[in-house]
Parts: sequence; structure tokens; C-alpha cells
Amino acid sequence: MDATAKFLAIIAVAAFVTERILAAINYVIDAVQRWRVRSEAAAESRATEWRKLLLFLIAAVIAYVVVRRANLHLLEVLQVANVPAAIDLWLTWLVVVAGADRVHSMLTGEGKQTAPEVPVVRLHVDGDVRDLRQI
Repeated sequence: MDATAKFLAIIAVAAFVTERILAAINYVIDAVQRWRVRSEAAAESRATEWRKLLLFLIAAVIAYVVVRRANLHLLEVLQVANVPAAIDLWLTWLVVVAGADRVHSMLTGEGKQTAPEVPVVRLHVDGDVRDLRQI
């Protein structure tokens, strides 16, 4: 693998893993705050979060089985030297789990930002355009 491509791939994987770890930490912090609030709305929110957590755990198990059975090793493919097999396994697992989450978001349109409604403006100019001055 070309050194530049390898470097860019490692940077991309590191950024991806960092973002996913921070997202998990953010999820835990939010969940702790939700558990402290005692209201009906918070109870409904906790129920939704339990469902998300259960689905994440199922995805995590599926990803682990796929990584182990397919013998995937991300850092080995990138030819990163002196990395313990356990770190390579868990890093590959994290990329697969997080990638599945991102694919789900793309397919369902979750998190998609829509452009604000912009009214259509039609400008009709009568007369000679040479008479127009810049403002």
C-alpha cells in the first residue's frame, strides 16, 4: 500500500474511532442525567433509550461474530506494525459496529439536515438594462 494512502487511511480510521467513542461517552452522560430526572416525559425518554441500547447490543454481538468468523483485521490490512491482536480485533469491531450505525442513518435518513425553505423570487426588469446603477 502506498505510504500516503496508508497514512490517510490510518487518520480516517483514527478520526472515525475517536468520534464514535465520544458519541458513546455522550450517550452515557445523557443517560445518567435522564435517570436523575423523575417525570413522565423522562420515563418515556428512558424507555426509548433502553430500546436503542438493546439494539446497539444486538448489533455489537453481530459485528463481533462477523469480525471473528471472517477473520477481519483492519490494522493488519493497513500494515501497522507491532499492534497486539486484541487491539486490532476490538478496533476492527468498533469500526464495523459504528459503520453499521452510519449505514443505518444513511438508509433511514436519520440526522439528515434539510435545506431551509427558500421562497422563489422572480425579478422582472422593464426598460434598458444600461440605465441600472450598482448600489
